[in-house]
Amino acid sequence: MIAPFTFYLTNVWTNEIRIDSVHASCGCTTARLPATPWRIPPGGSGAVKAQVNLAGKMGLFSKTLTFFTSVSNRIVTLKVKMPPTGSDLAVMTAEDRKAAMVLAAVEPQAIFKGECARCHVDNGARALGQDLYAADCGICHESPHRDSAVPDLHALKQQTSLEYWKAMITFGKPHTMMPGFARAQGGPLTEEQIASLSAYLNRTVSHNFGLSMTKASAAASP
Repeated sequence: MIAPFTFYLTNVWTNEIRIDSVHASCGCTTARLPATPWRIPPGGSGAVKAQVNLAGKMGLFSKTLTFFTSVSNRIVTLKVKMPPTGSDLAVMTAEDRKAAMVLAAVEPQAIFKGECARCHVDNGARALGQDLYAADCGICHESPHRDSAVPDLHALKQQTSLEYWKAMITFGKPHTMMPGFARAQGGPLTEEQIASLSAYLNRTVSHNFGLSMTKASAAASP
């Protein structure tokens, strides 16, 4: 499955701009310029076509395109949001989900055992960073069936940092459904995976606290 993107660039400067190349952040994303090099005269414009391979992806994720120009480098971010697919979460009944939540609250590490491991362990077994988030975090935090007890990472209620995410992923949160994902805590993740996931969350999610506060202020305004 491919997600296509088309966007337009316009030269609003008084001089010609030359775009020599465009590089994607990873191999699953490609982009094509109208010409190489692409010379855009003042007032000129044109379309750039890009696509993201969605295989193995779910949840909210982003890819970047870096344009190398005669002026300076420019970065464009492509954002895609996909619901979890192919997992038991999508077909669980309300009763099944309630029972699973009760069990998780009592024994958070239960999601790493038995049938639950197919979704919460196997999918992210060799993943890092963004792909690991989609496999191990997105299944709950990005689910269209997300329960109100599962925090919305797009509207954070507290400030976070790299160390915050490392601690949360490693140890979990006591008396909640959030388990510790570190192997030392009975979870599936290595130190390398935790470091990559923490860095990804700090880079792409931590700023959502400010957005949450802005939205709250706007809602409170008369």
